[in-house]
Amino acid sequence: MLVLLAGSCVPLRKTAYVQDDKTMIVQQMDNMYFVDEPTDDLIRPGDELYIKVTSADEGQTAFNDASQERMYDASVISYTVDEAGSIKLPYIKRIKLSGLTLAEASESMEKELAQYLYFPSVFVRFVNNKVTILGEVYNPGVYVFNYKSINILQAIGYAGDISIFGNRQNVLIVREDGGYRSKYQVDLTSDELLTSKYYMVKSNDIIYVEPLKSKKWGMEEFPYDLLFSMVSLTIIVLTFMVTYLN
Repeated sequence: MLVLLAGSCVPLRKTAYVQDDKTMIVQQMDNMYFVDEPTDDLIRPGDELYIKVTSADEGQTAFNDASQERMYDASVISYTVDEAGSIKLPYIKRIKLSGLTLAEASESMEKELAQYLYFPSVFVRFVNNKVTILGEVYNPGVYVFNYKSINILQAIGYAGDISIFGNRQNVLIVREDGGYRSKYQVDLTSDELLTSKYYMVKSNDIIYVEPLKSKKWGMEEFPYDLLFSMVSLTIIVLTFMVTYLN
């Protein structure tokens, strides 16, 4: 019973995030080399953008028909940045947005559209980015977010957090970047996670949380009722034996 009780308990150090007295554990597997890219909000090929154009003369606008927006979510009405870093729009046809921030892209499109529309205003945001979260989390699945990127703790929050038997010290990240597929092991219990390049999750990342070894013979909730019943039964049997022997 003592062994069972010990196995059902998970130390606090294995469940607490970003502890300040641990050494960061990030391992690049398969001995592959990948360039460290800074986190930014720049538009890149493959990004999906929601673009809404309004004008002082509403009758001129050929974007995002009002009936369409009532029927569909904004995340569905999107433009995909092609490999050349451009998108195709009415009036101005093709415009290059790769390498620009959302504000710069909006300003660039407004300048081009000013030739055809009266005081155009362009609203742009990232849409349809997704992350897959598997393993020892409460709600595994594919989650969509309408930002350039989110951090790994936010991503795990979408999945309802890691379960009590999830190994926070050995979380696998599978990432596709520039035609390469790489995998990394990250320790979420280290505060150095906050300065790691793996802190930010990219679109199409796969996060896998492996189970702790204690799960093989532990349990989510210790059966105290069973324990008390066995203790009571043992006491009754011993009392009976002592009474009978006397």
